[in-house]
Amino acid sequence: MSIELRKKAEEKLIDLSKKATISLTKKGLTDVRARVGLAVDISGSMVQLFRSGVVQNTCERTLGLAMNFDDNEAADVFLFGIKDYGIGEIQKSNFFDFVDREITKKYKLEAGTQYAGVLRRIVDFYFPGAVSEKKSGGLFGFGGKKELQLDTAKFQKQEPVYILFVTDGNCTDDRETEDIIRKASKLGIFFQFVGIGNESFNFLRKLDDLQGRFIDNAAFFSVKNLAQTSDDDLYDKLLHEFPSWINEARDKNLVR
Repeated sequence: MSIELRKKAEEKLIDLSKKATISLTKKGLTDVRARVGLAVDISGSMVQLFRSGVVQNTCERTLGLAMNFDDNEAADVFLFGIKDYGIGEIQKSNFFDFVDREITKKYKLEAGTQYAGVLRRIVDFYFPGAVSEKKSGGLFGFGGKKELQLDTAKFQKQEPVYILFVTDGNCTDDRETEDIIRKASKLGIFFQFVGIGNESFNFLRKLDDLQGRFIDNAAFFSVKNLAQTSDDDLYDKLLHEFPSWINEARDKNLVR
């Protein structure tokens, strides 16, 4: 039975890749090469989405996009709750039962949601050394607060990075999240935030229109039921703002 299920999954993945190609063609992105990453919420409220297979399906849909975008046809996977993790790649050779094998059996769902840690991890992964921390204020080196510093000198005209960020709730570290998004706006990285469920997602809506950025590097949409969103519709939504970002990022010499 598992061989039969794997064969069906492989056929489905090929179909997803074809559907992603259609959306890429409509958006004029067929010649674009980009590194692809997926950030998945592992807070406790996500439990049903894991159990029902929605997260596995999301990983497969992301891989379908990466098979067209990414040179090695894979997507880097990151997790976030209170803590954050990088867990390697999902690719054609390991996608089957990826979530069960690489996430649920190795990581516990966490009691809370913070975005800044995983966003910083993602930026560090693709642009190592671009963002650093500097302490300001305080007396004789004590107290004060940490501020993010940005060095973009060696990160001009890079291969673009596309990050799909999936969550079912708002975070508890708004200021830190805004800070890293603003800093990252001077790098060749685009964040596509997707909210799942009935949450209002007020903060993610704010990020979509965040002031003080070098260029608009984030987009957001929400869906009540991701499982009932067709592949074609999802890919169109995922790529809605990416073409305009690519054009502006090229104009500003952030990506090649």
